[in-house]
Amino acid sequence: MPAPLNFGPAEQTREQRQEIADRALAITLAEEQHAKDELLTLYHRYIEGEVDLYTISVRVGVQTRQRLQQLVDAGPDLGGQ
Repeated sequence: MPAPLNFGPAEQTREQRQEIADRALAITLAEEQHAKDELLTLYHRYIEGEVDLYTISVRVGVQTRQRLQQLVDAGPDLGGQ
């Protein structure tokens, strides 16, 4: 038997839940854009030699961290040479 749903006083109607969902989505998208802007800044700083990949890796998720490590392990792509 599924667990009963538990909505608080401010989420009783469809309209209330829609408003909450809209605000949550807006916050999430704004945070993602901020994170993207921050990472782009870090990548530019990496290119300029101001930070290393470790500095970037502590700001990203585990999956991205593993992919960054694979990049380092593989070394630069020298055009098939």
